[in-house]
Amino acid sequence: MREVLLQARVAQDASSVYDALADLGSYPRHMSSVRKVDLLSNSGFTCTSAWEVEFRNGLLQWTEKDDFDRDSLRITFTQIQGDLEAFSGYWQVFPVGTESRVTFAALFDLGIPSLAEFLEPVAQSAIEENVSKVLRGLFGAHCQIENSSHLESPLSDMAAI
Repeated sequence: MREVLLQARVAQDASSVYDALADLGSYPRHMSSVRKVDLLSNSGFTCTSAWEVEFRNGLLQWTEKDDFDRDSLRITFTQIQGDLEAFSGYWQVFPVGTESRVTFAALFDLGIPSLAEFLEPVAQSAIEENVSKVLRGLFGAHCQIENSSHLESPLSDMAAI
C-alpha cells in the first residue's frame, strides 16, 4: 500500500469548502482531468459514485462508496471496484479563522507487486497532481497547495476508514 497526502489552504469558510468537495457530480465541470462522475445512488449521507479520470496517458475507472459527515467536515471514500487493487481515503476540512485547511489522504495499491517499486511512485505523483487539479478547479486563486512534507500525523486517521 502506498500513501498519498496533500494539504491546501483555501481562502473560503470551511462550510463552503466542504459543500464544494461534497458535490462530486460537479467535478467534471471544474476540471478536465475528471472526465465523468456518475452518482449511482445518493442518500445525502452516503453515495455510490462511478469515476473516469485521466491518469498520465490513459484513463482510470472505478466505483466508490462515499460517506459524508457534515458535522465533522469529513468525506471518506473506498473503492468497491475498479482499475486499482485498492483505493481508500478521506477529505477533511478544518476551519482556520475565516479560511480553511483541506487535507486529502489516501492509501492505494496497484495490485502489481512485482512492479510496485517502480510504478507506485509514478501513480502517487499522478494522484497528487489530480488532487491538486481538483482543488484548483474548485477553488481557483483561493487555493494554495502546501508541501506534503509539512503535514502533521499524515495518515493516523486512516484506521478509521
